[in-house]
Amino acid sequence: MKRRLKLRISLVTDFSRRDFCAASMKKYKKIVNAAATWTMSAALFIMLGAIVALWYDVISLRMEPDRYDSFIKASAEKYGVDSNFIRAVIYTESKFDPFATGDAGEVGLMQIMPSGAAVDYAREYGIDVPPRSKLFDPAVNIDVGTWYLAEGLKLYAGYKEAKALALCRYNAGNRRARRWAPENPQDDFLENIDIESTKAYVKKVMRRYQLYQERGSDNED
Repeated sequence: MKRRLKLRISLVTDFSRRDFCAASMKKYKKIVNAAATWTMSAALFIMLGAIVALWYDVISLRMEPDRYDSFIKASAEKYGVDSNFIRAVIYTESKFDPFATGDAGEVGLMQIMPSGAAVDYAREYGIDVPPRSKLFDPAVNIDVGTWYLAEGLKLYAGYKEAKALALCRYNAGNRRARRWAPENPQDDFLENIDIESTKAYVKKVMRRYQLYQERGSDNED
């Protein structure tokens, strides 16, 4: 009798273990399937985002106006700055809107500060400071902005990331750009930038510049 009872208990215990293992396996399979579905959805979402970004880049390049090309070329040659680099700054600053204004008082295509770059430009050439209204003129705006970019490129000419440092100076000023510049001119420095808006600005301009370079624009210098 005892032996039969033990056998029954053993069988019940064995079945319980099997049921538990089967239930656990089902739960495991559900978790694995859910994880796989989520992973595929995430990958699909990322892929879709990349396609949309690429589509936007292509469309924005095709829709970009060329009416300022002569001013860009003239300033590029005058100051020795890659015209694609100038174009990338204009796109990022104003999307080629000559009447764009910024919250801090920036004006025109290259978002020139009347009390900043315009003053430095006038001092450099011994002329009167261009009035704010004049800075809406694309020719004047691009000339002042390119001159200011060129000054930054000269300042950081020995650095591997001279263009990015010149952009830091353009966006956040001389003092901050000097603080962010790496001790070793050949080192990367983007992580030194502690103003997120400036870091994002530099990345946007350099991304646009890369697109122009890849496009093989015949405006390259």
